[in-house]
Amino acid sequence: MKTDPPKADAAPPQRMFLPRETRVVRAGDFERAWKRGSRARGDVLLVVAVANEQALARLGLSVGKKVWKRAVDRNRARRVFREAFRLERHGLPAGHDYILAPASNAPPALAAARRELARLAPKAVARLNAKAGGKGAAP
Repeated sequence: MKTDPPKADAAPPQRMFLPRETRVVRAGDFERAWKRGSRARGDVLLVVAVANEQALARLGLSVGKKVWKRAVDRNRARRVFREAFRLERHGLPAGHDYILAPASNAPPALAAARRELARLAPKAVARLNAKAGGKGAAP
């Protein structure tokens, strides 16, 4: 079966990814989030929010062997959480780091992860602001 060659005027598919500046990558940032951050837990996700010095939301993932023993299961969860963040990041409160961790050992679904992230992230930020006395989080 032959396929038609691509049309010259057809636009190439758009590459969808998370830029490096939207990811939490330093160990110190993770430690700061776990120590000073505010948590909100759902059925699928645990969201830890902490203020950052930037004007954008950043994502950190924490999926350990305690929840899923097989690397393929942990990587699948990371892909689902990363895609949920990519799709919802513009609706999340900016200026915060969000560390996502699984809340249960059930395999996460993208739709459920998106719903919970959109609901839990503002809740964690509100708790963070309340804990800091309404002035924003301490650095």
